[in-house]
Amino acid sequence: MERILVVMKPANTNFLAGIHALNLAKRISAKVFFLLIFPYPPRQSGPHTEGQDEATLKRGVEGLIDEARSDGITVDYYTAYGNYESELVGFVQEKKVTLLVVENEPGQGNHAQRSKELLDKLHHRINCRIEVVNEKPNAQERKD
Repeated sequence: MERILVVMKPANTNFLAGIHALNLAKRISAKVFFLLIFPYPPRQSGPHTEGQDEATLKRGVEGLIDEARSDGITVDYYTAYGNYESELVGFVQEKKVTLLVVENEPGQGNHAQRSKELLDKLHHRINCRIEVVNEKPNAQERKD
């Protein structure tokens, strides 16, 4: 059985990778894991805290999971705090993941370059395929 991992960080709020993985899992009867990785436990200071970002992301993922389970898809959900790369590598090895689905981080320059470098490093450290999901441009942008 295919074992698909969707890894998300607080910056991922449009859930493209999760939707893609769940659609694929429905077609091929795969198991899906959602792994939310936060850099450190939430701080409790100020009106807008990391805890609120975490709660928002969790609510969105839980909504996707509820819908997927009602469609008969097997889904597990995990949260980790720590280094993104080490948490991801450990999870892939522990759960014997066969496909990692990640969202392409938009942008150019240093951020996009670091994201590509991280994927290249991960490719050499994990024994599974990596699928990068890109956001489709909306109809207005395609007409221009």
